[in-house]
Amino acid sequence: MKNAGIFILGFVCGAAALLLLLTVSASRSPPTPNLKPPESITVLLFPPWTRTDTPEAVTVPAKRHGDVFRRLIPETYYGEVTGDYPPIVADAKIAHPDETQTRVLVREGGKNPAVVSVDGIHYFYAKNEPDVFAGVTELIRIVRELDYQKQNQTKTE
Repeated sequence: MKNAGIFILGFVCGAAALLLLLTVSASRSPPTPNLKPPESITVLLFPPWTRTDTPEAVTVPAKRHGDVFRRLIPETYYGEVTGDYPPIVADAKIAHPDETQTRVLVREGGKNPAVVSVDGIHYFYAKNEPDVFAGVTELIRIVRELDYQKQNQTKTE
């Protein structure tokens, strides 16, 4: 009878330790992804942030890479997102000089900054710099501006 009590106590302690281990490991945030410098960037805006007549990806010219790239750099863990909220705003594809590519999903995250993910599940607040007031809004504005310039250039040629 004495051995049964020790067995039950050991079982309960083991189960408690396993539960604690699972809780701690589940609550840890994943490491922040490190984006390599871009060689090229294309951004596809999702409705309603894109023009309805041409919902195609916009290639960001090299001189604007810095403006777009710094609004896509993951910095602080936001959490897991599996549903439709917050809404997806853009899908950016970054090609790197070593011929690898990184896909960055961008979601609306409030005033500042954007919420970005490289795996579609774990999201991070994008780098928050003092001169960036509204990361998603500014990203949308830059991409729409580039698209507008491309459309006008095509019409004049």
